[in-house]
Amino acid sequence: MMDLFKDYGNFQIHAFWSKDITVLVNQITSHHAKSYATQHNIILTFLNETLFQGEGELNKEFRKRNKTYPDLKVPAKETEKGFEIVELRVHTSQLKYLRYELRIREKTFSNSDYLYYTFFLQAGSKEEGKIIKDRDCIYYLVIIKISKQTLSLPINELVEEIRMGTKDFTKELAEKSGLDVEKEELLGVENMIKVVDLERKLNMKVADLEERDKQLEERDKQLEERDKRLEEKDKEIERLKAQLKDI
Repeated sequence: MMDLFKDYGNFQIHAFWSKDITVLVNQITSHHAKSYATQHNIILTFLNETLFQGEGELNKEFRKRNKTYPDLKVPAKETEKGFEIVELRVHTSQLKYLRYELRIREKTFSNSDYLYYTFFLQAGSKEEGKIIKDRDCIYYLVIIKISKQTLSLPINELVEEIRMGTKDFTKELAEKSGLDVEKEELLGVENMIKVVDLERKLNMKVADLEERDKQLEERDKQLEERDKRLEEKDKEIERLKAQLKDI
């Protein structure tokens, strides 16, 4: 599992990428239920196993309306209560909904110690129309960890700080993960993962069909050349037959 972590003081950013993340995305897109809740629970389980070695307590009770449920209860011996509560929010448009999440942070932090704002990035080509097919890792899971202590910070100040940090982090992530920064880049997943994955598969299929069409066109040209040669041979045979009759 490849990962990158950076501490920016008021928040931290952690990212994971490898075949494991591709497996995670496939798990989400292949699940029979395609709801936000399903995606949320799959990613929460992944983070518990990856970041907390499975020690976090997942709430498995059937959720009822207007009742508060902690997402993940993590042991924390250094705290007075002996644990910390993590609230996970999964978004598919990078920082598009960051300001909204911070506007409701008082409600979030009334029950939780940390907000894990999470989204996916996708490796893409800078060349228009080109699809990356030969890379094992296409998706990157990014987690922005925001502490309850940031409640005192003005929203605009915190949003700008996170935006600048994320920009710097994404650049370093692209370089560390081995992307050819002159030809490739990390793009935010703008649609639901299922849609993005299907669009990518469709684009790959279109590219394959275009390549097949080119091969068929080349074959047609070869057949036309063969027909011309056969026609010329037939004419030569008729000419020779005519000569024989004249003898």
